[in-house]
Amino acid sequence: MKRRTLTMFILSTAAISGCGGGTGKMPTEISFMRDFDAARVEATKRNEPMIIDFYTDWCKWCHVLDTVTYKDSLVIAMSKDNIFVKINAEVDTSLARQFAISGYPTIVLTKPDGTEIDRIWGYLGPTDFYNQVQLYLQGKETLDDYLTRLEDEPDNPEYLMTIAEKYASRSLWPKAVEFYTRVVALDMDNKRGLASKATSAIADVHGRAQDYDAAIDDCQEIIKRYTTSPEAENAFAMLGYYTSENGDDTGALAVYREYLQKYPEGKESNWVKSRVADLEDKL
Repeated sequence: MKRRTLTMFILSTAAISGCGGGTGKMPTEISFMRDFDAARVEATKRNEPMIIDFYTDWCKWCHVLDTVTYKDSLVIAMSKDNIFVKINAEVDTSLARQFAISGYPTIVLTKPDGTEIDRIWGYLGPTDFYNQVQLYLQGKETLDDYLTRLEDEPDNPEYLMTIAEKYASRSLWPKAVEFYTRVVALDMDNKRGLASKATSAIADVHGRAQDYDAAIDDCQEIIKRYTTSPEAENAFAMLGYYTSENGDDTGALAVYREYLQKYPEGKESNWVKSRVADLEDKL
């Protein structure tokens, strides 16, 4: 799952050597710990934060994180003052449940004792990854930070969307829907394109929560109310997916075929064609 890229400032390289208590030579690669309890003991002993990467073997963006972000010297230098931990979420399922991991990769930044500071939900490139971690360590752009900002600007759609996304990344589905719904209310006619984006996000939340009836309703609402929006095509494709997940493969096949008629060169057409082939073989 690739994450949307945030616009962030580039911190000075001087911050790399001044952000913690590590000693010795600058590392040339990241040495990941694989045991959470052992990592927490080490983090407590060194009084350093933990950066915990929850991954799966089949996750494409997890591999990109390994081969691009973690190979960059800017990120490698962070391992001098932070404990990096790698957890296969399909092996250590109890820890994944403890942190309510709902997508991969998810990188959780914690205090030395394992208390969460915030998380990165999806892939970020080296500079964005570095900057996001530094901001979190400063208490900026965390969930608490955005909730505080919202007190002064309760109708700021960017804050509302970000807070909703942060709740979704923690599998706090009702809270995520609550804040996305507030965005919809700010743009009922979708003149700013907010309602369709937020409704699409609500559909995703319901899908992740395996509430497929609700996800189907969300997709149908987008198709009906926001027909010309960028989200309408994706909603059509996802309507087929959620219909199948809800146990109606015949209905899903009909939706996919209708999608291909409506969007023969659509962005999701190759994926939909593969789904059609799979369902035709199955049925």
